[in-house]
Amino acid sequence: MSQMTGKNSITSKQFNRGLLLKLIATQTCRTRIDLSKATGLTKMTVTNIISEFIQQGLVAESEEEQTEVCGRNPILLEISEKAPRVIGLLIFRDRIEAVLCTLSMEMLAAESIHFDSLTEEQLYVYCFSVIDRLLEKEKNILGIGVAAIGPVDIWKGVILNPPRFYGIQNVPILEKLKKRYAFPIFFDHDNNSAALAERLFGIGKNVQDFLFLGISNGIGSGIVSGGEIYHSHRGIPPEIGHISIDRRGPLCVCGNRGCLELYANTDIVLKKLRAAAGMRASCDGDSRAPVRASSAKLCQPPENASFAGFCRMPQTAETEAVFEEMLQDVSAALVTSVNILHPEMIVLGHDCIDWDERHVRRLEELVNNRKVVHDQSLLPVRKAHFGKEAQLIGAACNVADQMFKGALIL
Repeated sequence: MSQMTGKNSITSKQFNRGLLLKLIATQTCRTRIDLSKATGLTKMTVTNIISEFIQQGLVAESEEEQTEVCGRNPILLEISEKAPRVIGLLIFRDRIEAVLCTLSMEMLAAESIHFDSLTEEQLYVYCFSVIDRLLEKEKNILGIGVAAIGPVDIWKGVILNPPRFYGIQNVPILEKLKKRYAFPIFFDHDNNSAALAERLFGIGKNVQDFLFLGISNGIGSGIVSGGEIYHSHRGIPPEIGHISIDRRGPLCVCGNRGCLELYANTDIVLKKLRAAAGMRASCDGDSRAPVRASSAKLCQPPENASFAGFCRMPQTAETEAVFEEMLQDVSAALVTSVNILHPEMIVLGHDCIDWDERHVRRLEELVNNRKVVHDQSLLPVRKAHFGKEAQLIGAACNVADQMFKGALIL
């Protein structure tokens, strides 16, 4: 049965309610008639459920849709301002973030704590702190969604052994949060969560199969298959960053050799760009730093020495060569994944959002030229709709998705 097909039976009421709320929240359907057509539910079933939603303060009627035909215009439906909110919590290598969202994923408030060192106890304190700040602003909360760097055990809610995470391992984050908060709490990998946000509300909204690629100081991925986030039976998400692109390459912390992360994560590429520009490892504005005249302007202002800064600047032959090498490396791992999964789209997130559109198109070209299936269809490569906030919004989506599936009592 299609995900968009309702069930006309009493026992399926909760499923139908979740489905209709999803279609309204994602603005896939705006009227009762559209909901009936999209789901196959009877008009009476749709009308009854919408009436309940309105009484509960979940859905509101808005302005009439203007039509040219005679008769009464249909009433538009939207998520009510009285509907409960959701909280999303993102655990990353250099920050803890939390966001307060509507069921339509409108951001209402956000809190964050940044750090350059961390202990497990500090991790809990920071998570509690950002959540508590949001709870001071809003009491009507449906649940809390958590997105964390991996590898993770999704089913147990444990952050396993992320590289470059201050030696912190086997963190039972879901257990700790459930002890402190009375809300339903749902946990997933950060890139799975980002893929979910793009699937429900973003660029993958009408796409059944796509691969999400996130590049930062690590490289991760999320897979959407058949319209659903792919979860293995072990609860461990896919790790495209640990696909080997050189079996004789350097040893990775994961134990493999030549992993993509060792060649194309943002920190590695930034070092190459600074070297190519004749800069020191860090351009901090020190006038004593030896800088070639041809690249002196790259150090002004200092923030232009960031990866995003390099992406915005006119490229020299040297820096353009670094970007080309990065794209070649990324495409090598992507082609392997594409030949296994055959997705409809590749969605880029994290620091890929900073890429010049030329580099996005170049990656698209490389992947399409090398994938095993050469037909008339182009495999598009696109930036995430939610940009660098895809993982954070995705955390909140972990709650909304459970509601849309009828797993939360409304």
